[in-house]
Amino acid sequence: MNILMTRATARRQAPDRAEQEAVKAEVLLRGVTAALAAIATGGTFATEVRLSAGGLRLAVEGVGPLRSPISAAVAKQLIAVARPAPFGRGERTVYDRSVRDTWEIEARRIEIEEPRWQHALAPALETIRERLGLPEGVRLAAKLDKMLVYGPGQFFAPHQDSERSDDMVGSLVVELPSRHEGGEFVVRHDQENKTFGGAATKDITLLAFYADCHHEARPVRSGHRIILTYHLLRRGKAKGEATVRPVDVDRLQAGVETYFATPVMHRYERSAPRRPDRLIYLLDHEYTEKGLSWEHLKGADRLRVAALREVTARLDCEVYLALAEVHETWSADEDSRGWYDDDEETGDVDGYSLTDLIDDDISLEHFVDPDGRAAPDLRIEPDRDEICFTRASVDMSPFKSEYEGYMGNYGNTMERWYRRAALVMWPRARDFTIRAAMSPSWAVEQLAALVKAGSLADARARADELVPDWDPVARREGGAAFVSNVLKVLVSLEDARLSLALLSPLEPARLSPRSMLTFAALVERHGLAWAKELFSVWTQAERYDAPPWLSLLPQLCQVLAVGPQGRALAEWLVSREVDAYMQRRARHGKLSRVLAEEQASGDLDALSKMFEAAGVIRASVSRDELVAFLIAPETALPLASAGALLMRVEDGRTPEMVRTLGLHRLYRHVVDSIERSLAAPERDPGDWSIEPPVSCACVLCEELSAFLRARERIRHPWPLAKDARRHVHGILDHNRLPVSHKTIRQGRPYTLVLTKTNELFKRDKAERARQRELLVWLKRQQGAFSPSSVKGRVTDAKTGRSIA
Repeated sequence: MNILMTRATARRQAPDRAEQEAVKAEVLLRGVTAALAAIATGGTFATEVRLSAGGLRLAVEGVGPLRSPISAAVAKQLIAVARPAPFGRGERTVYDRSVRDTWEIEARRIEIEEPRWQHALAPALETIRERLGLPEGVRLAAKLDKMLVYGPGQFFAPHQDSERSDDMVGSLVVELPSRHEGGEFVVRHDQENKTFGGAATKDITLLAFYADCHHEARPVRSGHRIILTYHLLRRGKAKGEATVRPVDVDRLQAGVETYFATPVMHRYERSAPRRPDRLIYLLDHEYTEKGLSWEHLKGADRLRVAALREVTARLDCEVYLALAEVHETWSADEDSRGWYDDDEETGDVDGYSLTDLIDDDISLEHFVDPDGRAAPDLRIEPDRDEICFTRASVDMSPFKSEYEGYMGNYGNTMERWYRRAALVMWPRARDFTIRAAMSPSWAVEQLAALVKAGSLADARARADELVPDWDPVARREGGAAFVSNVLKVLVSLEDARLSLALLSPLEPARLSPRSMLTFAALVERHGLAWAKELFSVWTQAERYDAPPWLSLLPQLCQVLAVGPQGRALAEWLVSREVDAYMQRRARHGKLSRVLAEEQASGDLDALSKMFEAAGVIRASVSRDELVAFLIAPETALPLASAGALLMRVEDGRTPEMVRTLGLHRLYRHVVDSIERSLAAPERDPGDWSIEPPVSCACVLCEELSAFLRARERIRHPWPLAKDARRHVHGILDHNRLPVSHKTIRQGRPYTLVLTKTNELFKRDKAERARQRELLVWLKRQQGAFSPSSVKGRVTDAKTGRSIA
């Protein structure tokens, strides 16, 4: 989703219908954006105030009291006790004179006559508050950070101050009188630049600006520029609401009203056009999580949010503040300059110029309601067509950047992440479905509350509203508690259609032991046909391995078997999974011994769970069908895998519990097969025959099979073209056959030389050793795998006790 991509680029990339819808959405958002941009900012982002030099008396450790104006000699003394100033790059603090070249003296070494200074500073801070557009009732306090001394040629490249605390709103630069030229201070915000200073004055100059503004100190041409830096902290609460001209609110209302009333086909969807659910306005300034509140909005944000809140009241909309994280991917070129974040914890140096936006996405969380309370159940990843802004993210400083060089399909790319604030609004008439899309757990809690209040009809109506958009939102809602709560509500609603619709996205792997009991009650209520339809939806995707939920099958069958409908479902599930396993195995065909063992080892968990589930409900037909499949000549498990399966089902069970599984036929097959194998003579040293896997019926495979079966043939030179050689390579390598292959690149076609290796004899020897070891274990377990006399009982999968 490219929320900041140019609209022209979006249109070039979209098909005709999508292009038309994109243009329509753009026009709707453009009307809202224009109305917001027209609202007077109510303040500036940076301002300058001058004070008499007599109001500040200070001394520096190692230098002594400073007299105004500060002479060149004293400036050199300050440099002598200072250190080079660092800056933050990511999580590191670095020194780089190509980025920041100045001298720094820590605040603890500076002594100020505070009563005199605060008396002079207080009215200046009030003036700064007014000019920055902060509301009445708010006070600004200044906290000393450091002293900086810039000598000839020294500077600080463009950077951004991070908010060091939740109450920090800006920075204050106090420039002390000294003889110098140059060193202009430039502040940039939203494509606007302001330049301050550049020459000596007899007064103290105060430069104040919001912390999220980019700024730079240009090189000093002569003399010394000496400053104190402060953090501007917010104190107190605003009095009253921000006032916006009625004509501005009316214009904004018209834009928002049209936006919500106009159906638009959502990007990447093929459904019919529908009215937008939400409107999201990305604010101009940055805020911390704790610092985000309605009272602490800065500059233009305060007035525009006030206007939007008035509109939400007129149009009966819900409204929230939230923090947005924006991720952008740009094509980038190496550059000698970059933006820098003056912070030791965060920040990054790009060092590249951005060219084209490739992709971006956004997520919103940390919602704050109109009363200032946190709304932790809300989190959204909005569509681009829901978002408007009066300041693009690219004009802000990212909190993280990652550069990646040329990767073939793409040139140099720059990943950038931004944190900014947003106002989110939506029509109150659609509050339930919109909030449900953001938090399905919240929606289920609301349904449960209606059920508890006895309003079943209202609960069913609300649940029905969820159905159209339920599938994607329910799939991404994590946690076993969510599934359990959904099931509890559905039991109370007593509606088979709603139960099927709301359970379909959840999948059986999300059932917990507790929720299985509720699910069993739902099965008893709606019947076997309903449950079969649900499981058919849950498992409709074709799989080439065992489904992840199969590990729950024994426990689920145990819970289901208590009731008649549940028991029927359990028998169907076991039979269905047995059939599905046999179909998967049938697709494998005949494999080499090594590959067959590898494939079978991945099925052992699934097989043990199917046998365990069949034992729980005494599903002897499905069990015997599966055993017959596993011992049949064409589909038999490799002996090593069959033995490993018996070990797995025996592990942790008493002999009585093992007997209830009814695996004596499989046990007898493994024992007899191993005894026959060990009774046969070992491979003759001259027997180089290899049983070929089933591949295809092509002439290449026929010739390969003949070579593999030949007892006395070890080497096979084979002139073959490239594609034919690749085909033979694939069969040998895929089946792990003990045959090497080498291409002699002489003549046309080249000759592929196949050579059987001694690995053939090593495998046979190792296999016989494993069989002897397995046979010893099997003989010890003969009593556990003897035929069981237990019939007609449902048993606990873990204890072996009868439960039905």
